[in-house]
Amino acid sequence: MMSPCKSISIPVIAHLFLLGSLLAQEKVSSLRTDQELVESMIQVQKGDLPIILSAPHGGAGTLAGFEERKGEGLEKGASGFFTGRDSGTEELLHDVSAEIEARFGKRPYTVVSRLHRKYLDPNRPSAIAFESKRIEPFYERYHSTLAEFSREVTERFHAGILLDLHGQGSKKDTVFRGTQNGKTVSHLRQQFGEPAHQGEQSLFGLLHSRGWKVHPLPLDQKEQAGFTGGYIVKTYGSQNATPIDAMQLEFGAEYRVAKQRKKTASVLVDALVEYGELYLKIEKTERREPSGVEAAGQTNSR
Repeated sequence: MMSPCKSISIPVIAHLFLLGSLLAQEKVSSLRTDQELVESMIQVQKGDLPIILSAPHGGAGTLAGFEERKGEGLEKGASGFFTGRDSGTEELLHDVSAEIEARFGKRPYTVVSRLHRKYLDPNRPSAIAFESKRIEPFYERYHSTLAEFSREVTERFHAGILLDLHGQGSKKDTVFRGTQNGKTVSHLRQQFGEPAHQGEQSLFGLLHSRGWKVHPLPLDQKEQAGFTGGYIVKTYGSQNATPIDAMQLEFGAEYRVAKQRKKTASVLVDALVEYGELYLKIEKTERREPSGVEAAGQTNSR
């Protein structure tokens, strides 16, 4: 009787070997494609200033075959489950980044999600930020990059500011400040006193003096419930014994619409120039026009 091993012909063995090789190559190709997809949806830019920009909710990107978040059993609301986009904030981040480079002659650090919030919410703890394991690498890229940039800014500049850009639908003409009522800017307050956070020369004081309608006003009042700052500023703010002060900016629709975004960016960066000189030891420079690539928001370097 012929053994089972001898009954398999050489051509069959060769075919099985070839099939195994193709499957292995397909798996590697899939992994490579997934990594490229992660990098295309979570865009990052390494900077040369103690300024970090984050925009977690402005993306409209979709992923065929990826599970959307359903939020079953989760609390809904400001710190819970929500899938609405902060429209215009992805584009606003790129406009702000380009304007910063034009004003300072150097780039800020940036992290932006181009992925729709129905798949991923980077401004939540990982337990409720996504529901598919395939989405986890997108979340990890967002937060590992923010952590890396925060460490680098600390090592290079010994202080910095993280601006987390959001949109709100409560008051279209208002920008809300979110610092957990001063907790996430503890370093700023300790180094320069309360006026640096809630005085005329605070960031929101400088924005108010340039014509923005801001909240809170007066600046020393409590921040609006629901807009006091989410997971990102809580995680990377200076209440965690770091010199990175983190603020969540909740923009009304009038600041985010396409025809107003460049003006919004210009005013914000104009205030940042003064803020940087006062608190971050950044010297003023003459404005120059941003290059086409940065202005279009096409960077993805690290």
